[in-house]
Amino acid sequence: MSLATTSVPGTDGRGRRVSCTVALAVAGALAAVTVGSAFLFDLLPGGAHSSDSSGSDSAASRPAASPPPSGTADTGLGAVPAKYLGTWEGDAYALDGKLPAGTFRLTLHRAAVGKDLGTFRSTDLIGGVCEDDLVLKKVTDGRLTATSVARKSNPGTCTTGSHEVRLTPAGGELKYETDNPDAGDPVARLSKQTH
Repeated sequence: MSLATTSVPGTDGRGRRVSCTVALAVAGALAAVTVGSAFLFDLLPGGAHSSDSSGSDSAASRPAASPPPSGTADTGLGAVPAKYLGTWEGDAYALDGKLPAGTFRLTLHRAAVGKDLGTFRSTDLIGGVCEDDLVLKKVTDGRLTATSVARKSNPGTCTTGSHEVRLTPAGGELKYETDNPDAGDPVARLSKQTH
């Protein structure tokens, strides 16, 4: 926009000078009307850039939270299916089922992966007791895998360190398997205890 003064014809035919102030005032008024109109029309409902429209567009284009893929385990606090929960007990056998290994007892509660799942207790044929703490490693509907960690308070007759335990539902029982060569890789069929 030019800021120069302009001339308009007067009554006597000679040019009359219009001051810069008047020209600027007219130009400013025009600019205000133009900007104001654009601003108002832009905010009207249905306008191309109205705040309501852009808000709803962004909400509509936002993808919904997708469910976890099927077959993967939930790692939240309820990761352990209810059929595993409770106290289980039964006779154990080592060395491919050839050697009686006493009685195994498991107590399992709800846990997230990597958290405390429950306890394991073995009682041998002469009454010696070994106890482990179980940490949830992986869970599916068909199998629960845990790390069994021997307690430091166990007597010297117990195995030490940690080993993997696999628990598989088998009818109304729970099949116990472990990779613990020092104990003869014992297995057991455990029944749910009601008391």
